[in-house]
Amino acid sequence: MDCCFNYIGFVRRDDNSTSRKSIVKIEIKETYAEGLKDIEEFSHLIIIYHLHLADPNKDLKRIRGGVEVGVFATRSQHRPNSIGISVVELIKREGNVLYVKGINAFDGTPILDIKPYDEWDSVPNPKVPEWHKLNETI
Repeated sequence: MDCCFNYIGFVRRDDNSTSRKSIVKIEIKETYAEGLKDIEEFSHLIIIYHLHLADPNKDLKRIRGGVEVGVFATRSQHRPNSIGISVVELIKREGNVLYVKGINAFDGTPILDIKPYDEWDSVPNPKVPEWHKLNETI
């Protein structure tokens, strides 16, 4: 089944990198701006976005740390569905613009949804394989 989404906003960044260390603007369309009410009461957000520049990839295996693994065991942008997700720190809000740190998306990346990060989303000491630790930037 096919589906479609409405873009609620876009990533705006000056450096046009994917560095998670940069403070990045997420500009929400005015149509959706009232949905941001009280969002600044949260320290972190979950940003769901469309990886619009990635080629959907039908190859379901990747090499990570010299190990062949399935695409769903990676954070690769080349996946069957071009959906990205990042947990970001909310630095501040100015009207319909969120200033965040921690997203690895290019300038112009369309935003699909925003959810608050809360105690439900916290997993202390998750198990992570060694090969994944070697590829944290991918």
